Amino acid sequence: MRRSDHVERIGWWCGLAAVLLIGAGFFAIDEGGTTGPEGPPEMLVYEITRSHGRIIMGTLVGMVGALLVIWFGSALRIRLAREGDAGLLIGLAAFGSSVVMSAGALAHGSFRLAQASVGAGTLAEAIRPLAIIETHVSDMHWWGTIGLVLAISVAGFAVRLIPKAMAAVGMLLSVAAVALSTTSHGAAAVALQPWLMVVCVLLLVPRAALPASAAS
Repeated sequence: MRRSDHVERIGWWCGLAAVLLIGAGFFAIDEGGTTGPEGPPEMLVYEITRSHGRIIMGTLVGMVGALLVIWFGSALRIRLAREGDAGLLIGLAAFGSSVVMSAGALAHGSFRLAQASVGAGTLAEAIRPLAIIETHVSDMHWWGTIGLVLAISVAGFAVRLIPKAMAAVGMLLSVAAVALSTTSHGAAAVALQPWLMVVCVLLLVPRAALPASAAS
C-alpha cells in the first residue's frame, strides 16, 4: 500500500467519524429546542436552562466532529489530485467546502456554548434576538455540506470517485436541500449526512472488492 493510500484511509475514517459525531452531538445529545423564535421568552429560556448539561456535552462532541471534517476534505484533495487538472479542481472545491462545513459547525457549537454559559436572568434579557440568530447560525454548516456533497458527486461522474448511482442521489439531495433552504423543511439537508457516511464506507472498501455494477 502506498503511503498516500494509508493517509487517504485515515481521511475516510475521519470523515465517517466526523459525520457520526456531528449527528450525535448536535442532534442526538443536544436535541435543541422545539419552540420557535416567536414563542414565549420564558419557554425559550427554560429549554436552554433545563438542558444545560446536554448542550455542553453534545456541543463538545459535535465540535470534535467538525474538526475531523478537515481531515476528510484533505484526503479528498489528495485523492482527486491524482486525476489530473479536473481532479485537482474538484478536489480544491471539496476541500474548500469541507472548511466551510467545519467552520459552520464550530460557529453553531460556539453559539450553543455561549447560551449555556450564562444564567437564566441574563439569558432572558437577550433571548429573543438570540433565538432568531440561532435558527440561522448553522446555515454555513449546511451550505458547506451541500457544497461538499456536490463536489463528491461531480467527482463520481468525472473521475469515478464513487458509483454514478450514488453521485446522482447526492446531486438530487443537494438540489432538494437548496430548493427547501428558505423553508422549515430540512429533511433533504439532514439526509446529506447518511449519504456522506455511505460515501466514506465506499471509499474505505478497495475498488476491486466492489461489484462491477457498483463500481461503474
